[in-house]
Amino acid sequence: MKSFVIASTLALLAPLPLFAQTTPFDMSRESPATQAPAASAPKPAVETPPPAEAPEVRQQPPVTEQPPFGASPSAPAAPSSEPAQQKPASPAPAQEAPAAPSAPVEPAAARTPVRSASDTDAYRRYILPFGKLNLSGEADRRTWTIYLTPEQAVAATAITIGYQNSIVVAPEASSFSVELNGAVIGEVPVASAESVSDIVLELPTGALQAGANVVRLSTQQRHRTDCSIQSTYDLWTNIDPSRTYLTFDAPVGNRLSSIDDIQAVGLDGSGVTAIDIVAPGLTNPSRSNMLLRLAQALALRVQMPNQTVAFHTTMPTTSAAGALTVLVGTQLEIDGMLPTLPAGTAVGPTVTFAPATTPGVNALVVTGPTAEALRQAVETLAGPLDAAPGTSRTSFSTKAWHTPDAPILVGDTRVALSQLGITTSEFAGRRFRTEFMLGVPADFYASAYGDAVILLDAGYSPSVLPGSRIDVYVNGNIATTTPLSTAGGGILSHLPITVTMRHFVPGVNRISIEAVLLTSDDETCATGTPAQTTPRFALFDTTEFHMPDFARIDSSPSLAATSSTGQPYRRSEQPTALYLDRLDPETLSAAATLLGRLAVAAGNPLALDTVASPAALGDRNAVIVGTLSQLPPPLLSQMQIGAAPANWGTHHAAGQPDDGSGTLFEEWRGKVSGGSWLGQGSRLEAWLKSDLDLSMDSLRFLPGKEEDFSPPDTVSFMIAQSRSPSGAGTWTLATGPTPASLQAGMGAMVQEARWNGVDGRITTFAESTGEVAMVPVRDLHLNPTQPFSIANWRLIAANWLSTNILFFAVMFISGFALLGIITTLMLRLLGRSR
Repeated sequence: MKSFVIASTLALLAPLPLFAQTTPFDMSRESPATQAPAASAPKPAVETPPPAEAPEVRQQPPVTEQPPFGASPSAPAAPSSEPAQQKPASPAPAQEAPAAPSAPVEPAAARTPVRSASDTDAYRRYILPFGKLNLSGEADRRTWTIYLTPEQAVAATAITIGYQNSIVVAPEASSFSVELNGAVIGEVPVASAESVSDIVLELPTGALQAGANVVRLSTQQRHRTDCSIQSTYDLWTNIDPSRTYLTFDAPVGNRLSSIDDIQAVGLDGSGVTAIDIVAPGLTNPSRSNMLLRLAQALALRVQMPNQTVAFHTTMPTTSAAGALTVLVGTQLEIDGMLPTLPAGTAVGPTVTFAPATTPGVNALVVTGPTAEALRQAVETLAGPLDAAPGTSRTSFSTKAWHTPDAPILVGDTRVALSQLGITTSEFAGRRFRTEFMLGVPADFYASAYGDAVILLDAGYSPSVLPGSRIDVYVNGNIATTTPLSTAGGGILSHLPITVTMRHFVPGVNRISIEAVLLTSDDETCATGTPAQTTPRFALFDTTEFHMPDFARIDSSPSLAATSSTGQPYRRSEQPTALYLDRLDPETLSAAATLLGRLAVAAGNPLALDTVASPAALGDRNAVIVGTLSQLPPPLLSQMQIGAAPANWGTHHAAGQPDDGSGTLFEEWRGKVSGGSWLGQGSRLEAWLKSDLDLSMDSLRFLPGKEEDFSPPDTVSFMIAQSRSPSGAGTWTLATGPTPASLQAGMGAMVQEARWNGVDGRITTFAESTGEVAMVPVRDLHLNPTQPFSIANWRLIAANWLSTNILFFAVMFISGFALLGIITTLMLRLLGRSR
């Protein structure tokens, strides 16, 4: 009997293994019926494409092999001199990610073979022009433009977005949207709080085009439990650049074939673009001008926000995303560096793309049979970019990181928000924010007086309570606040909002409009209630920004004007003198990176005259690049730079602790105070700054005297600017303790996020912390740039007196005293005596 029971039990349990693959219960969203193909693999042919209004959306689970967001190994601490070191680490292939439980296993015969990093880059195009993109608040968006070759536009099959959001974002009420050329490609819930997840959106036919394509990422986010204004600052979604890219069904990611394709170089997984120039004749002094002109031309054609230039004498051994390899030299010099030379190189100037020995590298070949033919080949790239005499720019090029370009306002001008990329918007949340870009010329001189005006067209609902307000920010600084004091809602038609021009700077300026909305519903917010969907606020694109006439005169030294507009090197009457302390690859690379950035800011290549010694700089505009120890003392004295410490350059390695920070702070306190009778730390000065927004410099009767600056050992790179010996020219110096730190520091400083911080007369960079610091100008000189005009000089006087309050007060009191004396004398001479 016992044996019969055992046998019966075994018979009943035998079928159970057949059900061992049953999907376990979970609380995640329903997975697709089929496993998503690898992001890096070509999309299989589909006979019937999905409708454009409902593209396929696949949200992949987090890839555990990826490092945490913000710690990607693909972003080096500093630009490398070798292309192999600039290539980012490729994300783990998607087929290695854990599959959704309900998805069947893909047959082995159908799987895409794992590619090497260079092969993966050939099937991808990274698209995020930022080292890190943060979409914050209840509503945020970023819009920029990418360029694609005709082959890439046809081969693009999907767009992948890697993102992670704050844990307090409510996924059921929050959404993430992707648009290409004005068409919504996909909209999904914001639901990746634990780690970075990938959204894969299939591209409908015709979504992309050859040439310019506008990309927009936007979020609508709501808090899980809190309805206060403060809680909106806890809402964010981070976009990972190393996991945000287009996928191609053919290896066209690095394939360029014409000069027009140069702008489609793109960037790597950390948002950086590398221009690698291979020049066998690099150390030939007669080639320096030509090579640096070529570097400027390439920088202008690529025109990405985070681009560096590096010189080499040998071809790269590996391919890399976002890298343009350029081979330049005479036919004899480059012979043997390519499998075959392009046709025509023995006949005349040649500029064309040709495959290199390294797989995946398509090099731009710039060559000719003679040195003169080589120069003509370089001019093929640079000549069309020269500014025509008598012309001026109407906008700053920002489309690679913010679309549209920023228009330049040069006087009394009105511009509607519809022309600045802002569309009419309705908003149902608590804190609405939008922003746009405006440009002002290099000789803008109105930071101490005057106001611009925003003519606001908007509406708010009856639920909005008094105490709500509209704030306007200029370059991150609060410029004005306007209360919404009328109860019962209202329509604002061209409501004038005065915006101080105090925070405007030459070049591109970021203007933000923020509406802070208070309602009784938010005061009684309860957890679990549905998100508010009834609009509370509307901003109309008929809103206008009015820029008044402002003073125009050049001021120097001004690193802000140089970095943002290329002033004064943009269109000098004579070529800018260039001095390099040595012709090694590191120094030339640093000079090319700097000049390329200045050329982009100026909108045209800078005319250069390379000199062999500082004595040949003369009294003209000049750029100096070299290590501090190799520069002659008279030059450093003219730049008002003191001797560097003996250990400069030995304590700026990443992760090195900063010893003696307190001593350094006290030292700088003494330097900045300049021996003023009030002192930097005095209570009176603190009161003036906090309550009256006045500094000690504004209370000086005469301009302050510049003091020599000695870089501390924690600084690894710095840019300085000063006037030439007679004051007729402006000299700019880029220096570091070693050639390697000079190249690395220059590559780090030209990144868009740091370049905006270049200001004052000296800007320093610390590699160990990434900190950018500035030494302000105390002795400012003004140089006329406009024909004589009483109106302009009146505005110049208004700004100068506003920055020199003590002088104005003395002049004002003296004027009244003089009036009193004259009146007394006249009364004595002409009045009646009793």
